[in-house]
Amino acid sequence: MTRIIPYELIKHLEWTPGQEIPAQPEPLQPALDTRDYSLDDILRGKTFYSNERDGEKYVGLPIALEEALNYAGDEGIVFTMPELIAAKVKADKSHEFWKKWHTVHTEENIGVDKEGKFYTKNKPVVVAVNGGGILTPDRIRQAYNEGLVGNSARYIDDEFDGLLDGRLPDGSSLNLYPYEDIERGISDLPHKFGVVMPYEKAKETESGRHKKKEFLENPLVIVRNGGMENLEAYYEKAKSGGKVGNWHVYGRDRDASVPQGRLLFLNVDGCGGLYGVSVLGNVGRFVGVAPEARSARE
Repeated sequence: MTRIIPYELIKHLEWTPGQEIPAQPEPLQPALDTRDYSLDDILRGKTFYSNERDGEKYVGLPIALEEALNYAGDEGIVFTMPELIAAKVKADKSHEFWKKWHTVHTEENIGVDKEGKFYTKNKPVVVAVNGGGILTPDRIRQAYNEGLVGNSARYIDDEFDGLLDGRLPDGSSLNLYPYEDIERGISDLPHKFGVVMPYEKAKETESGRHKKKEFLENPLVIVRNGGMENLEAYYEKAKSGGKVGNWHVYGRDRDASVPQGRLLFLNVDGCGGLYGVSVLGNVGRFVGVAPEARSARE
C-alpha cells in the first residue's frame, strides 16, 4: 500500500519538478500543529489529576483525560510524550514537570499488520499515536467494563486495522510514519501523528535504565519521542545515577497477535523516564493547553 503524505510534513523527501503528485484526501478533522503553541504556552498548561476509584479499581485515568480534553477544546492540546519532553528540557528543575509524574496523550498499540502495509505481512507491529487515537475516555471505560488484557485495552480487529490505514474510530484521520523515517528525522511534525515499528524491534530493546549511548540509540525511545529532537538534552537533565529509563511490556508473555493498547507516562526523573508499563486502570495526571494561551501571548 502506498501512503501519500503531505510534502510539507516530509522535508527529507525530494520532489522532482514536473512530477505529478497524487491528491491527498483531506482529513475529516485536520491535526493541530503544535507550532501554534510556544513552549512558554505549554509550560503554563493546566494540570488535571484524578485518583478516583471504583471499589478496589482505579478509574482516575479516563476522568483526568476527559477533563483535560474538555479544557483544551477542539483547538487546544493535551500534552503528548514529545511535547512534554520538549517542555521539560526548557523548564527549570523547580517546575511541576520535574516534581511529579505525568500521563501523556500518547498511546502505544500492538497488533498484527495483516496486509503488510508497513513491514512484513502477518507480523505484529507497534503503533505509537500522539494527540489522540483509539483510547478516548469512553473507550478506556469500555475496556474496564470488558476486562483488560495484560492490563491494556483489548481492541477488535477493525479498530487496529483501521489504525494502520490512518483511520480512527471517531472518523478522524492521522498520518503514520515508519520508524526508519522518524529516525532519519521529519521536520514540523503535527500534534497528532503516529509511528509504526516492527514489534520484534521493540521487544528486543531492553526495558530498564540506560546509559547515554544506549538511550539515544534505542529505537523505542526514538519512536516514543517522535525522533531525536530534544533527546540528548532531556537525557542530560533527567539522568539519575548516569542513566535514564525506558520501560515496556513487550516480554515473552505478551501475545502480540491480540490487538491492544495503553497510554504512556513520563516520570519525574531518569529512574522512571519514559514509562510504558503502568496499567491502563490507573490514576491520571494530564496537562492541557487551551486556545486562550495564544491570546494571552499575543
